[in-house]
Order: sequence, then C-alpha cells, then structure tokens
Amino acid sequence: MRKKIKSLKENFRIGIDLMGCDTQPMQILLAIAEFVSQLPPSFSVVLLGTLNSFSLPSHPRLTYIHTDEFITMDEDPLYAVRRKKKSSLCLGIKMLRDKEIDAFISAGNTGALMAAVTFSLEKLPGIERPALLALVPTSQAQSVAVLDVGANPTAKAKQLLQYAAMGLAFQKCQGVENPTVGLLNIGSEEKKGTHEVREAYQQLTELNEGNPSKPIFLGNIEGRSAFSGYVDVIVTDGFTGNIFLKTSEGIASFILSQIEEREKDPSAYILKELRKLLHYAEYPGAVMCGIEGIVMKCHGDGMPNAFCESLKETCRLLTNDFLTKIKDQLREIII
Repeated sequence: MRKKIKSLKENFRIGIDLMGCDTQPMQILLAIAEFVSQLPPSFSVVLLGTLNSFSLPSHPRLTYIHTDEFITMDEDPLYAVRRKKKSSLCLGIKMLRDKEIDAFISAGNTGALMAAVTFSLEKLPGIERPALLALVPTSQAQSVAVLDVGANPTAKAKQLLQYAAMGLAFQKCQGVENPTVGLLNIGSEEKKGTHEVREAYQQLTELNEGNPSKPIFLGNIEGRSAFSGYVDVIVTDGFTGNIFLKTSEGIASFILSQIEEREKDPSAYILKELRKLLHYAEYPGAVMCGIEGIVMKCHGDGMPNAFCESLKETCRLLTNDFLTKIKDQLREIII
C-alpha cells in the first residue's frame, strides 16, 4: 500500500532536456504540454532545447529555455561536456546544482549525463559511485528496483552494499514498508560468483542482524527469478545490470511482436494490458542514485510517453522526500 508523505516544500520545478534522443524535440514537448495539467498543482516544468520559442504552445506551468547547442548520442561524453557547457544537458544539471530546478530528466547521451553530474553535483555521504536504478515489472503488484543498470561497469563489494541502501530508500518512497534485497548472481548458493560478489554476500548478510524475523537480505537471486517479486531490490554491477535490463526489454518486445502477428482483433485488450506491463516506454526512466539531486535518465529512443511516466515518478520522489530517505538509509547501513 502506498503512503503519501507531505513534503516540506510547497512548489517544485522539474527540468526536462528535449534534445539528444531519437525522437523529435517538438513531439516530446507537445506530449508534455498535454500531460502537465495532470501533475499535482505544486509542480511546474522547465523545458530546455534549441526550438524556436515563438512557435511553442503556452501553458501557465510550462517554461521554455532556449539553448544554442545540444549533445548528440555519438559524441565523446567528456569532450562534449567540456566543450558544450551551454548545451541543454549541461545547463539542466547546472540549474539543478544552483537550486533553480528541483529535478532533471534527460534521454540524451548517458555518458555525458554521468560526466555532467560528476563535475557539478556532490555525492551523498557514504557513496563512492552513483548508480542508475531502473524499475522492472514482476508477477506481483510491486515492481523490482534494479541497480546499477549502467553507470559503472564494475563494482566492489562495499559499493554493492551502497546500492542496496539506495534501492531500499527508493522502494520506501514507493510505499514498501519493509523492502528486501537480492544479489544478482549465477546461482543461489552462497559461494557462487566473483570474489566481489561473494564478499558482497557476506556484507549484505549483516543487514539481517538484530531482526532475524524480518530479514532484509534474502540472498542470491538468478536472472530467471528476478521477475517473481521475491525481492524488492536487486543489486549488481553496471555491466551485468545493463545487459540484464536490455535483454529483458528485448525479450518483452519480441513476445509482444509475436502476439501481434498471430492474434488480431480478439487480442486487442490483452495486448494493451501486456504493453503496459512489458514495454519499457510505460515505465519511468532510470534514477541516478547517490548524488545531491534527483536526475532521471530516460531510454535513448525518447518516446514521449516515457517522459510523461518519468515526470510522474519524479513528482513522487520529490513529494516523498527521496533524498532525505536515501541519506537516512545510508546512515543506518553504511556510515
């Protein structure tokens, strides 16, 4: 059951980068302009892009900031961030750092977004490396939070413990009262996996001390069991997590396409429900955890609906004071 927590702040501004993804900026803008009225009254949106502002739709809760440049998907991340400081992506992160906006959403170059965040935003106490957290559907009502899904290819045991703390805080913001953690591995046995994964297993086991009746860490979990809803958080390194996430998306897309080819009119309702459950555009982007700010990375294809879902999730994180929850969880587990 979700619990709504009243935030101390009354008004929030969410920045959105319209540039750098596969979808035309105007398509994204029009979808957001139509959707913004569905947000709680205390939220407004700041759009950043290179569009001509004279032809843009007006809305009392929409602000448009014109930028002279943007970062493309194929640019070298570090070079682009250093060279294009006035790009929509870099300007959005700068605004977040300067408290001109309360959160930032982008579907642009992931490496550039990571670089801009690293240069501009402080890491939270106890965090060595930020991680990307993505929601994945399960057979239960609650989605599972998976991290890292691409921010850092490798992770040490203590970093996996940090990921667990951030994942627990995220799920508490989702209304899960006693979230649990699993460690993605090639088997359920304690001794399976690399040296770092085995070490992480031992460190995560310590989360259960003092309250054995309600364990937090439920052990290793294999990829095929990730969708069962057995745990609320799955931790892994960014290399494995990214492959896991994209393979899951690919399988889901394949299943949907096969059903569409074989079943026409009778399956229309079923397909609609399946698409909501399986298609990644129906889910918010990946949350960059471990930094002093809320940044969400949408999928590179930049489907307009994905931005709307990301807006909804960002509103929830801000309303439920996600950053404070992460800091509290880190103090309890890490610091």
